[in-house]
Amino acid sequence: MIGKTFQRRALATALLAASMAPCAHALDISNADFYKCVQGDCRNGQGIVHDMYQNQMLEGNWQGSKTIPGERYLVSHPLTKGKKYEQFYGADGLMDRGSQIRGFGAMNIVPVFTGSFGRMDHAFMRARLAVPYEGVYALGNGIEYRGRFDYMPAKGTEAGRITMGHIIFYGDKVDLEDNSKETGLFVSNSAVVGGGVVMFMPARPDYMALLQQQYHRDLQIAVGDFKQQESEKAWRTAFAILGQVALTMAGSSGGGGGGSSGNRFAMDLVSGLMKNATAPEGSNTAAANADPSTRLIQMVTGAALGKVTGDSALSNSLAKAVASGIEKSNAAGK
Repeated sequence: MIGKTFQRRALATALLAASMAPCAHALDISNADFYKCVQGDCRNGQGIVHDMYQNQMLEGNWQGSKTIPGERYLVSHPLTKGKKYEQFYGADGLMDRGSQIRGFGAMNIVPVFTGSFGRMDHAFMRARLAVPYEGVYALGNGIEYRGRFDYMPAKGTEAGRITMGHIIFYGDKVDLEDNSKETGLFVSNSAVVGGGVVMFMPARPDYMALLQQQYHRDLQIAVGDFKQQESEKAWRTAFAILGQVALTMAGSSGGGGGGSSGNRFAMDLVSGLMKNATAPEGSNTAAANADPSTRLIQMVTGAALGKVTGDSALSNSLAKAVASGIEKSNAAGK
């Protein structure tokens, strides 16, 4: 029989199979890269889905490849040895209540949170998550945390890439084997990735102050991270447009020569992007409401098209090429 002390130490030091996905995004199982229907009808009916990323099975009724509010779903994992846990989802597709298997540690220990879930907007992921709110977090080794939970977002290496955050707890830490209880404030000893294992430690004033300061510093840094990502998105779109336009210009007999016109178009686009031009006055509402990279591309390509040619046929072909480039860029970015 493995000793309790060794078992706990192994759990704390083992490499954890933490999910890189957010704590609980809206559950849409239509993405074949992450979900596989292994039994029944997983689109509009009763079916069992294999979550390939977390190696979990989820069974229940599906509508449009999504969870149905109020329906009961059962989740299991090979390490749960046949045991299944209940889950219930809200109208927003996020978990309302039930049990969430939180990664796996050493010695086949299965940590599980059971209770209610709250909603929070992750400042560094620009996404709404379902996070533990009130209930019991059982480590699977005889230690349980019973009480109120909160989630504090963390930036990680770069905002918008991986969902990370610290979990704060106030309530009772119960040792079922020793029949003892400790009441107080606890905090995860490091930022938790996705739905990974949480290891709590007693909260200290200096550590909490450090987390608070780090959070506010990261908020400022995240602004730069998101600006860089928007810029990268604009350039991906620009490259896709250039490729489509080059093909169109090369196959055209009008417009003053495909090569020279294509070169002028390409440099107008690149120049506009490098100089970070802004949308012109009088832009329509749809353009004004578009995301920054799309609005920039629309403005730059519109100006370039006007300079390239007076040939209406070629102009229409180029407009289609631009639209095709944007569509391909968006598809590649998903």
